[in-house]
Amino acid sequence: MARPRIVEVDYFPFQQALRRAIAAGERIEPSEKERWEKWVREHRVKEAAFRSFGKSKGEDLEPVIIDTEGQWRGYYLVSTQDEVCLKWAREDGDS
Repeated sequence: MARPRIVEVDYFPFQQALRRAIAAGERIEPSEKERWEKWVREHRVKEAAFRSFGKSKGEDLEPVIIDTEGQWRGYYLVSTQDEVCLKWAREDGDS
């Protein structure tokens, strides 16, 4: 099993990908509890560890999941204030 890593993602291309995901209904918000928990469980995201690490990178990081095919699929922590975007990633491609 591949170890997870936290990757810094370019903020502005991410924002474009997020807008596309919103338009396509592929964004998952934490308020969608059942859908959120299912995605996190299936992709083995360690939310507490990710958020703890993220605190060192920016203020007011908000979680968001993009549930699509391709490079933008994943769990992100995003700060619009600091223009920071972090992604939880695994070497096996199961982000």
